[in-house]
Amino acid sequence: MRMSEIVRIDSRGRVTMPSSIRDAVRLSEGMYVILIADLDRKEVRIVPFADPEARLVEFRITFADAPGALAKAAAVLAKEGVDLLSSESRTLRRGESAEWFVIADVSNCKCRLEELERKVVEEAAAKEVKLRSFP
Repeated sequence: MRMSEIVRIDSRGRVTMPSSIRDAVRLSEGMYVILIADLDRKEVRIVPFADPEARLVEFRITFADAPGALAKAAAVLAKEGVDLLSSESRTLRRGESAEWFVIADVSNCKCRLEELERKVVEEAAAKEVKLRSFP
């Protein structure tokens, strides 16, 4: 089923989403959404991402490019109650280094973020962990 509404963009680039559409896709105040722009089609999609209560943090973890390295880091995050919402990994130098970008909800994390960083480095042998919190 599709719904459509015509709305205007205000002077600050904002769009007010009609309540009928918000209700239909279960969006609520304070909820996190992802904006996905398809430049070829000149379209923007809004996709629900996380509840308003979520405490989102982006992790950038650098580690050796070796089988199981990413799994070790994921296991540490899981053990500490971190809920992974989005993940992307890539090899930087084959057989040498790789990086993993994760957006996670840390609202149920069992330790402070500084401690979590230390655990990922020590227990998962990560070379570096960088964190960025979302507002």
